[in-house]
Amino acid sequence: MDTCPSRRAWLSGLGRAGPAPMLAARRTAVLLCAAVAALLMTAGEAAAHPPGSTALVLDVRPDGVSGAVHLPEDQLELAWKPEDGPLAAYLADRLTVRGPNGIWQETFGAPTATTVNAEPAISVPFRLRPPGEPDTSDLTVAADVILREVLTHDVHLYLGRTGGTLDEPRLRPAGTFNHHTGSLTVSGPDGGFAATLLAGTAHVLEGFDHLLFLAMLLLPAPAIGRSLEVVTAFTVGHSLTLAGVTLGGWQFDTRWVEVVIALSVAASAVHAWRPRVRGGEVPLAAGFGLVHGMAFAGLLRDLGGGPDPLTLLAFNLGVELAQLLVVALVLPSLLVLAKGRHYARVRQAAAAAGLAFALTWAAERAIGWTNPLQPVVDVLTAHPAIVAVALAALAVADLFRRTAIWRTS
Repeated sequence: MDTCPSRRAWLSGLGRAGPAPMLAARRTAVLLCAAVAALLMTAGEAAAHPPGSTALVLDVRPDGVSGAVHLPEDQLELAWKPEDGPLAAYLADRLTVRGPNGIWQETFGAPTATTVNAEPAISVPFRLRPPGEPDTSDLTVAADVILREVLTHDVHLYLGRTGGTLDEPRLRPAGTFNHHTGSLTVSGPDGGFAATLLAGTAHVLEGFDHLLFLAMLLLPAPAIGRSLEVVTAFTVGHSLTLAGVTLGGWQFDTRWVEVVIALSVAASAVHAWRPRVRGGEVPLAAGFGLVHGMAFAGLLRDLGGGPDPLTLLAFNLGVELAQLLVVALVLPSLLVLAKGRHYARVRQAAAAAGLAFALTWAAERAIGWTNPLQPVVDVLTAHPAIVAVALAALAVADLFRRTAIWRTS
């Protein structure tokens, strides 16, 4: 017997959902598929080094590291002027490579004028010396060349045995520095399947929008079986586009992919606030999972993962581990809370918070609006366990309250 009136009313409301909600769900699915198809149709072959950005090329060998930095002239003029001091000093202040034994010492060569993508550029070669025995198995590169002064600037990291020249057919992308990403880890000979798997896990756990989307889908009807359906649907969705984009070598307009991801969080939050279709979270997970897969593919590309099936498998397994970890941390608390009479309020409060995050993300990514919730996002991104701990505390408090009522009745 269901002793929770609000939950019983909610379930009966789902049972009465007639043709109108189902028709709306089908229309939403059609529109979603059309949006994904449009993104696929606008995909092209992977582009060359983006114009107007800095290229940092590393030639990593077992006995040392050399390379060069290629700076667009017009962007460099915004960040550095000759009267500021030597260009080498400017670069040394903004480029750091740390290995297992410490920071590598940099020696910069003479700047030369060149062209990159038919645009004037300045190229500066350099060599790196380790503090002890050379160990290139795990290098952390930090670079904020130009982007410290020009926040919209990008610095693209490339790896290859080119001696630092921007010979793109022989280079592979290893990441992008921007105002969100200040450092990247380059795996040397000891990197491989395990390193890529851990990278996939870490990147998803650092992506608060992906985590929030999944959490919103777990809210409507927390149950182990339904949660497995949601996780499976999301896995199928993002795996399809992750594989297609990675193996196909396509490149998307990442800004609009990020906008759609923000809207996916909004859609899942609206569904969590007032579920109108029984099991609607499953098609939401599968459909929007296609778009999240595009973002995952971008992360894999930034890590330097090319069209290698084994690398793709490792990264995707890392994504799944992060996803299962989120479910394991959140679902037990939701199962406890769902048995209480106040779960509808908890669900709606969480959905409202999720919707607020989603709408501010969408505005920020679409029109560059300053996100007033960014300080909160930064804290939750750095400490995602805060949400799980808060839910657990709420669940324990609710369980004790119900136990106390049962004992006194």
